[in-house]
Amino acid sequence: MAKTLRAPKAVYTSVAVVSLIASIALGWKSLCVLGGSQSPQALVDHAPALFGMPFAITAALTLVCCARALDPQAHIDFLGLRVRGAAATIVCWIVVFAVLTIAIRALW
Repeated sequence: MAKTLRAPKAVYTSVAVVSLIASIALGWKSLCVLGGSQSPQALVDHAPALFGMPFAITAALTLVCCARALDPQAHIDFLGLRVRGAAATIVCWIVVFAVLTIAIRALW
């Protein structure tokens, strides 16, 4: 039983770490490519779309993967909605991504 629980924790932890590293690398590469453009004002005007949305996607994935690594038997019981296992992970990702997207939109 212990071996079956360690493998998903390692997978979810490594997915979280890889997604953070990929997000940072993508942001850095985009900044290098777009920073040398002739219109730096366009970079400033569209920064939430260029950097905020990819960061929101990877941040939501990282948070959900970390939560899933800590508790592999995830379940949600909220307002009559009962989901367990992988479906709970998907619902958590949708909620976290929606919150981050609304926050980016509110600040833009």
